[in-house]
Amino acid sequence: MKLGFIGVGKIATSVVEGIFKAKINIKEIILSPKNKNNAKILKKKFSRIKIAKSNQEVIDKSNWIVLSVTPKVGKQILEKLKFKASHTVLNFISTIHNQQLKSVISPAKKIFKIAPLPMIKHNLGPIIVYPKNKVIEGFFNKLGKVISTSNEKENKKLWVMTSFMATYFEIFNTAHKWFLRKGINKNKSMEYLIHLFKALNNETIKNPNYSMDKMIKEFQTKGGINEELLNKAKKSGVFKNLNKGFDKIYNRVK
Repeated sequence: MKLGFIGVGKIATSVVEGIFKAKINIKEIILSPKNKNNAKILKKKFSRIKIAKSNQEVIDKSNWIVLSVTPKVGKQILEKLKFKASHTVLNFISTIHNQQLKSVISPAKKIFKIAPLPMIKHNLGPIIVYPKNKVIEGFFNKLGKVISTSNEKENKKLWVMTSFMATYFEIFNTAHKWFLRKGINKNKSMEYLIHLFKALNNETIKNPNYSMDKMIKEFQTKGGINEELLNKAKKSGVFKNLNKGFDKIYNRVK
């Protein structure tokens, strides 16, 4: 199988890295000339990488085609490209949905909305797949944990949480910077926080069916410091604003 990428940004690069880490049997990966630096770096690392001279060449030489460009760029370039009925198209574009693509990339009909995250380069993280398909799911399950759905509304709601990564890291970063201001050296700060977040994440991994509301209660003591910080965050509107943010992202995605 030959896999082509239109767009070679961070997500596409991470997917390519993940494919080779997982040792998936790919005959060739063909990259578009856009993002030349990323393409050249990948070509140096992996012998089965080819850089095409145009986006159309990527399509002509590939069986599966990944669309990994911004919505703005997608609207500019896709109508100019010619697809075949035999093509399988993997749509990584957040706000361009499969139904919109159908008329643009006709006669290609096999279209799947995929949401990989940067951690895919380490074969980690959730990967949203819509609609369900055993072949597509089998491929991406080698790269992470597939969360598939045949319900488009559900798919769009799942996509909202792809916006949560930077916010998660900002919580970590806020704690790290507090340590630094208080004179804790960088290495000790990072060591403590990495193991704290790892252990907390492990609680959810080990107890996936446990009530999160109960877990929150169990990780605070009446009158204790966990209760105090949580109440402070609630009163300042952190979680209400986070929910409002999710709603706003959902309106954008749908």
